[in-house]
Amino acid sequence: MTIPPTNENASRLPAEEARIVSELATNSNETDSYFAVSKRWYKSWQKYVDEPLGGGGAAAAPRPGPIDNSDIIETDGRSLAVKEKNYLLVNQQVWKTLVEWYNGGPPVPRTFIILLLSHARDDDVTFIRLPKQASIRELYQKVCARTGVSQEKARIRDYYNMSKGQLLDPLSNKSLEESGLLMNRDILLEVEERGLAGLVNLGNTCYMNSAIQCLAHTPPIHEYFLRDHTHQGELARAFGELLKELWSSGTNAVAPGVFKTKVDKAAPEFIGHYQHDSHELLLALLTGLHQESDIVNVFQGQCKSSLVCPVCGETANTYEPFTSLSLPLPSTPTWSISLLSCLDEYLAQEPLGPDNMWLCPQCKEQRQANKKLDLWKLPEILVFQLKRFKTSKYFVKKIDTFVDFPVDELDLSKYVDKGESCLYELYAVSNHDGGIGLGHYTAYAKMIDDDNEWYCYDDSLVSPVHESEIVSSAAYLLFYRKRVGSDMDLS
Repeated sequence: MTIPPTNENASRLPAEEARIVSELATNSNETDSYFAVSKRWYKSWQKYVDEPLGGGGAAAAPRPGPIDNSDIIETDGRSLAVKEKNYLLVNQQVWKTLVEWYNGGPPVPRTFIILLLSHARDDDVTFIRLPKQASIRELYQKVCARTGVSQEKARIRDYYNMSKGQLLDPLSNKSLEESGLLMNRDILLEVEERGLAGLVNLGNTCYMNSAIQCLAHTPPIHEYFLRDHTHQGELARAFGELLKELWSSGTNAVAPGVFKTKVDKAAPEFIGHYQHDSHELLLALLTGLHQESDIVNVFQGQCKSSLVCPVCGETANTYEPFTSLSLPLPSTPTWSISLLSCLDEYLAQEPLGPDNMWLCPQCKEQRQANKKLDLWKLPEILVFQLKRFKTSKYFVKKIDTFVDFPVDELDLSKYVDKGESCLYELYAVSNHDGGIGLGHYTAYAKMIDDDNEWYCYDDSLVSPVHESEIVSSAAYLLFYRKRVGSDMDLS
């Protein structure tokens, strides 16, 4: 709709209107009083004042009609609400000027307040500026946009006098003013960060913390222990309680003191505060839990061990269970090798020594035999140990060879006889940095079925890590889980 220009309107060029509004918007001292203007109407005015003049000095775009805010307001019969994303804000002087020029309305005042947003995980305070008529839902949108926290994970509380108050409903259309959130009121942001808690180092217990974090992020393990039921054994109960704390929202770090005492009781070799091996702790923990729960069966696979007599061709097969595969690394200096080349070396045929002769059923006498391993039954959770520590009679040496291992897709199909699809994906890594005795264990773990992002667990500290950093020469234990739809039982 266009309106005929009055004498005053006719003498004022579009560029002059743009200049006046720009100066009023820039030079105003008002900080809390604003008016909402229909975005649709304002864009038509901008088009009118911004486009070059046509022939004879006429505006290229038509002059807009009266201000029409009907598309940005809605009423429930009791109160007026402003539709989200349909408006922009102008200060009081700009609003008065536009009304003098164009008439129309209705006026939709928006008085601003400042809220002081504290973060539950740190001491940062963020200033949140919103109209006091804004809804609690708009507050969530503003806070999440400023902090980068998804609305699904955000929880905002009244934080008057730095005391946790009422949890605000993220779907509420109740205004800030109606909710009692006035100027300079404190509010608290809590983030639903389940699984992002660290573990306090009790004194050289980084090896334990690393193994626990890998287990805590093993889907069938944490799903089982987070269920609301009573575990029978002391170790299983303590482990279940520890996992509940680790997966509680808002927890920063957990001290695993009670759990450590149960580990010491189940495996006395870990008593005290000496540095140990995360793989040895993992095996001891799985053994202890297996005595009290069947859930650790997800780690159990089988290798077929074949003894072959080269003289007569006689073969004897046995089936050996495993909860992890310990892969050898070359002791000679090598810059890089692949995980599958290490697995090939582990499974390769090798002759048994003269002191380990085999009584061949066919020959009826002691014969030197060749031993060959094959993967027979693959577990749901497959753990590889990269044997970085080589022990001799007089010393222990660490092998820092870089092992390249797949993150998204480990295909083991070629290692099984029947050709089934055996695909795995990496979800956790136990790392060892440094040398013998002075090293430090950390863990990488992926938040599966959540944001699928990787995090670094360094005792009490938890921080995001890019997937490109996961494969490193510090990798010691690799935790893979069977991909959905991949066959597992090869027997």
